[in-house]
Amino acid sequence: MLLCAVLGRLTIRSWFVLPLLFLGSASGVAALLDLVLRQPTSLDGDLTLSAPLLFGFAAGLTMLSAGNVRWNHRWQRFGLRTGYPLLMLACAISMDGLTLPMVAALVIGPIAAMLLTTILIRTYHERDEADCLRAT
Repeated sequence: MLLCAVLGRLTIRSWFVLPLLFLGSASGVAALLDLVLRQPTSLDGDLTLSAPLLFGFAAGLTMLSAGNVRWNHRWQRFGLRTGYPLLMLACAISMDGLTLPMVAALVIGPIAAMLLTTILIRTYHERDEADCLRAT
């Protein structure tokens, strides 16, 4: 039986975009749920999101997926691998709430979700056999 990583090797660019696409798709889901669950439905309103929650999850996603990146240089491995998640954590700590127009969240959300899905499927299919371990 082979034990393979779910996420294959990421490029630096796709790793950098991964949390941003997560934020966009999460805002789209939140906007859709807000439209469905709120009785006076209106597209003119604003959507208020929990920035600490969203950016905290984005920082976690960035930290957990950093081990799957093809780093080209040593400074990238140290500087980007630690700096980018710390930037996400700083956004999580410094922001209280994030307000977006409802229409913008509904437009950005599905596009971000499709791009996120495309990146994840592509990296899944581009896994190497070297990334897999044989279980006994």
